[in-house]
Amino acid sequence: MKLANLKGTDDFLPKEQVIRNEIINTLKNHFESYGYLPIETPILNYYELLAYKYSDDAEILNEVYKLKDQGDRNLGLRYDLTVPFCKVIGINKGLQMPFRRYEIGKVFRNGPVKLGRTREFYQCDIDVVGIDNRLIEVEQILMAINGFKKLGIDVNVKYNNRKLMSGLIIEVGIDEDSVSSVIGIIDKMEKISLEELIDNLEEINIPKTKIDKLLECFKYTFEDYERMFNGTDNSYIKDGLAELKELREYFERLDIVDDCIFSPTLARGLTIYTGVVFEFYDKEKRIASAIGAGGRYNKIITDFMNNGENYPAIGLSFGLEPIYAILKDKNDSDCLIDVYLVPLDTNIETLKLATKLRENGIKVLIEMNKRKVRKCFEYAERERINYIGIVGSNEIEEEKITLKNMQTKEEITLKFEEIVDFLTKKEK
Repeated sequence: MKLANLKGTDDFLPKEQVIRNEIINTLKNHFESYGYLPIETPILNYYELLAYKYSDDAEILNEVYKLKDQGDRNLGLRYDLTVPFCKVIGINKGLQMPFRRYEIGKVFRNGPVKLGRTREFYQCDIDVVGIDNRLIEVEQILMAINGFKKLGIDVNVKYNNRKLMSGLIIEVGIDEDSVSSVIGIIDKMEKISLEELIDNLEEINIPKTKIDKLLECFKYTFEDYERMFNGTDNSYIKDGLAELKELREYFERLDIVDDCIFSPTLARGLTIYTGVVFEFYDKEKRIASAIGAGGRYNKIITDFMNNGENYPAIGLSFGLEPIYAILKDKNDSDCLIDVYLVPLDTNIETLKLATKLRENGIKVLIEMNKRKVRKCFEYAERERINYIGIVGSNEIEEEKITLKNMQTKEEITLKFEEIVDFLTKKEK
């Protein structure tokens, strides 16, 4: 048997996983500072739930990992955290609105593999249901900008509105039933060639006479659209422009307008989105694709509930894999171990000392293979452990230990009760 990972999956060794954990912990704390509460949903779902709101030929459904259980039920692995969240709202009808949640967990997509995109990956999502205004939208965008800053990444924000896109497509004379399919193709305008774009539109029976007009519609600035459709009767365009104008005013007043770029072709692919959509890109372009994205989806939970009430929702997702791809070389010299204790026939006493240190947040490794002291020093240096201390009978009797800094080679003798304060100050 060949030992290998499935393409699009990875193992992460300690130094790699430390960085991933730091990303997750930073985002958790950041989410909670904005009032979002943690939930967890199952990885395994009924396929019918995952396919809800999509036609059988929808691109996302082609990437779902499908399976059957022993009862011959059609199941699938979740491909995102949004649909399971909608299910949570549908099942728990007594939840107080508005409801804010975050969830960090694995999702699976049987799609193409490239830098920052794998088949098994973590999403770090926030969503709020029960608020329908631009304030929550701009707060989420601002939250994402600040969240990425905490991770050491400066981002640009691309944004658009699905209502505006729908209105432009209808304005060209394309049937409203085809709008969602056309939006999915327009969303690829910056990613595929003009020939491929035209072929895709022709495949869904868009007349050649309308394709040129359609493509021309998505080449203007926001100011151009305001001038072109001043006083329009097209409700989609009217509402879309009004929402975008309000959003832009917030950007200006919050002093983030220079980081926010209007992109008339941005749709976020998935048909669940109903209004504002946005994507986040690394300013340094270390990753070409988006490293986070989100938008407003007002219909899916409303349809789940089906009780005559509206459940407006908006959410965004941070992509752990592209973030990790950017930060994977961070803290390369750091080690998880604060101090490495080497007992010389003082196993129990050393364990007691280590326990006291651990109770105070000090990360301690005890040598248990009775390696020679010289080998222990070599190991500590190789693993970049901060301090090493030999614990012999004299150390136990005097309750003192000499710690050697493996980076500077300096030594310091401390009483046992002084070790915590010393190492804590060094960490700061």
